[in-house]
Amino acid sequence: MKKYISIIIALVLMLTLAGCGGDKTTTTENDTGNDIVEEETESVSDVESSETDSGLLSPEFKKIMDDYEAWFDHYCDVMKRYQEDSTNLELLSEMTDLLTEETTMLEEMESMDQSEMNTAELAYYLEVTTRIEKKLLEVAY
Repeated sequence: MKKYISIIIALVLMLTLAGCGGDKTTTTENDTGNDIVEEETESVSDVESSETDSGLLSPEFKKIMDDYEAWFDHYCDVMKRYQEDSTNLELLSEMTDLLTEETTMLEEMESMDQSEMNTAELAYYLEVTTRIEKKLLEVAY
C-alpha cells in the first residue's frame, strides 16, 4: 500500500512539473474544414536575442530551481523514512510543513516567465527536473 501511495504522489508531482510547461502550437482550419496544427516558429530577432544571452543563468532563476530541488530532496527523505517506519508520527508533522512549503514554491515557479528562459536556464531546468524525477523513482520502488 505504501508503494502505491508513493507512486501516486510521485505522479502528481510530475504532473505539476508538466503543468509548468507551455504549448507553442497554433491550430488553423483549412478549406476542407480539417484542423491543421502548425508549430509556432521563432522570429530571427528571437533567435538572435536567445543566442546573445544563452550562456547567462540568472541568480534568481538558479535560486528558484535550487530551492525547488531542495524541497524534493526533503520530500524524498521523508518518504524514505516513512517507508522504513510508517508509525512515526513526526513524519506527519513534516509532511504538513512540506505541503505548506510546496504552496510557496509552486507560486515562485509559476511567477517565472518560461517564455523568457534562455538556453542556459532551459538546460538547467531540464537538469534539475531530471534529477528530481530520478529521486522520485528511487523513492517509489
